[in-house]
Amino acid sequence: MTTLTDLRPIEPQTGGDASTRQHAVVLLQIFAITLMVFPSDTVIKAIGATGFVAALVAMFGFAAWLVSTVLGLHNPLDHRHPTRAALGALWLVTLVSFALMHRTPQTGAAELATDHWIMQLAAMTGVALIAAECLESLQDVKRVLRALVGAAAFCSIVAAFQFWTNFDPAHYLRMVPGFTINFVNSDVTYRDGVKRVTGTAIDPIELGVVAGMLMPLALYLLMYDKERRLWRRWVPVMCIALAVFITVSRSAIVSLALACGLFLVLLPSARRVPFFAALPVVIAAVFAVGHGLVSTIWKYFFLGSSDSSITHRTNNYTYVEQLVHRAPWFGTGGGTYVPTSLHILDNQYLTTTIELGLFGLAAVAFYFVLPVATALVARSRTADAELRTLCGALAGAALAAAFCSGTFDSFSFPMFAYVDALVLGLCGACWLLAARSQDPREDYVAQPRSVGIDR
Repeated sequence: MTTLTDLRPIEPQTGGDASTRQHAVVLLQIFAITLMVFPSDTVIKAIGATGFVAALVAMFGFAAWLVSTVLGLHNPLDHRHPTRAALGALWLVTLVSFALMHRTPQTGAAELATDHWIMQLAAMTGVALIAAECLESLQDVKRVLRALVGAAAFCSIVAAFQFWTNFDPAHYLRMVPGFTINFVNSDVTYRDGVKRVTGTAIDPIELGVVAGMLMPLALYLLMYDKERRLWRRWVPVMCIALAVFITVSRSAIVSLALACGLFLVLLPSARRVPFFAALPVVIAAVFAVGHGLVSTIWKYFFLGSSDSSITHRTNNYTYVEQLVHRAPWFGTGGGTYVPTSLHILDNQYLTTTIELGLFGLAAVAFYFVLPVATALVARSRTADAELRTLCGALAGAALAAAFCSGTFDSFSFPMFAYVDALVLGLCGACWLLAARSQDPREDYVAQPRSVGIDR
């Protein structure tokens, strides 16, 4: 069995073999690629909803981390990072809720839903802990981000085919041997006659929010990934930006604005100029990608109380309050809320309050907010320009995830949940890198790096 001794990467050596890939980096690269390429509605039937390709990779990672820790081959105390507290709080509330729900007889559906939530949480934990504790250099982080951003660009290209043509590549990506489609899902829907596409995600809102989160990470690679040619750094940026808009989702626009807004605010003033100069070009490109796209997005942003999707959400508040009163502190159990056509909450915080109670709401809010604080504090503790930029990009992604979880039930969408778990882990990795840059006992040396986007 692979252990964390095998998974921990070695600091890159000057003049070493550039093709060498340590196990932790490769595992996270495989996870990132499978997450964005293979639709998460394609699963191993015996496992259920958590049996899609990326989740299986993530659960293997969690098992490797756990076995290595139990056998003493990996000591988590050697890697102290605050993001582990976010996972611990969520696990504690989940297990207490699980124990309490079994004090009374439960339906088979409720037990399966809780089992699915625990399996998903285990997979998310594996991704976050391996990213935080096994990526020991900026080069390691960059290699993982290349895979994630590149796979996101592929997902965006699939979405572009869905938007502009009648050909849907996602149909063929579901033909994985040994897997079956878990539920029937439409890859194309319409809003005011304008296509809304999903790429390889489950829903347009999931694709849009994830694309918005990943944009600052793509911009970070554009600035600092000088090992690749300029066009190879620009293509993912343009593809991911396109995906934000062709989902025709307000949450996607909000995600993009929050993630990139915080990222740009944290850049040195001289670094902001090229991005603001490119803004008119981006706006013109959005007008060009599809007839009626901008006007539809603009219209739905300002409908206010006349928008049925907004009133549907607000009308559910009384219903949620009634359900919470039945089990106010630890809820009915993780994953047990089953939405109906009349009560689709589209709010992860409300869903969590029903399933895990008020303590669960506090734990989930902590889970979303802590990585933002972790990245910002890590940024303040280092003078390395590249690490500071990476921290700003991760803080922006985490902020978008925290806010947009109030606009859809985010943990029900695997692509979002697992990308956010990876962001959480990378925030922990940046915390440790910043700490090493301050510790004279460490070999970390902040090398001067160019911050241009030339070549």
